[in-house]
Amino acid sequence: YFCSSHCRDCHFFLYPKAAMAQATRQVAELKTLRKEFKGDGQFEFLGPKPADATDTNPTRLKIKFEAPVPLTAVVTMPVGYPGDAPPGFKVEPPAGGGYATAGQKLEEAHKEAIEELLSTQASYMPGMECVSAVLQSLADLDLSTLDLGQPGRCRSIFKVEVVNNSPQFSRSLKQAANGCPCLWFYRTIACQNNAKFSFAVNPFRAVYVMCDAPDKKTASEFMKAIRTDADMDCDMLGKPGKIQMTVVEEFEMAPKAQGIPDGFDSEEYRTDEDLDKLMKPYMEEAAGIK
Repeated sequence: YFCSSHCRDCHFFLYPKAAMAQATRQVAELKTLRKEFKGDGQFEFLGPKPADATDTNPTRLKIKFEAPVPLTAVVTMPVGYPGDAPPGFKVEPPAGGGYATAGQKLEEAHKEAIEELLSTQASYMPGMECVSAVLQSLADLDLSTLDLGQPGRCRSIFKVEVVNNSPQFSRSLKQAANGCPCLWFYRTIACQNNAKFSFAVNPFRAVYVMCDAPDKKTASEFMKAIRTDADMDCDMLGKPGKIQMTVVEEFEMAPKAQGIPDGFDSEEYRTDEDLDKLMKPYMEEAAGIK
């Protein structure tokens, strides 16, 4: 009995030649990297040796760069590398801390963009010993050309239990959004024979609203408008009034998180499962800063 096809111990038992071949290739590449990056303190082997590595404790090394931007690349060689898995890359600040350099200033957003750049380069060379070739992309690194996404964006999500007059609500919501991308999901209410909704106009229930703002200040202004607008909806007698809303989430978005599509739009959902699928890509777990 073998616990998993991905278990390294079983893999060695079932495919000893293949597993040892991966380790042998890693050893050869490590020797080449040590020779290539032979500057004082430039290469640092963190271990373990490829033959002793596991899925939870893979072989790792550090390579330091002084130019064009001082940084340290931490390279991970998974057990399956190079034949079955790509290497991993993380960026650390230069010795002494901080990201300030003589010519360019490396911010946290740059760090994430560089890591993505290195991983993308590695994906172009599957099955190959590619660490050296990937790191060569740092030789002419220009921070101004990196795709940093859109840092600073903020997302507000709130729920309204009942909307009595959806046309009025839609107009007021669009005005509050003031051009920011806004999307809302709703369930309809059948009220033709319900006296409670005799003054209602296309009423909705369990309405979830989300809006993307370019910065925290704009997000705050949007939520203030939602809370204070005395003409946001109509009450049971058809008179203008505020809405009763509950904040679901307010957070700063990751620079490259999926944004709400430009414009102002809405969509009906029928089940909680439908709502979950609609909301999940926009929630903080998926779109917030990690």
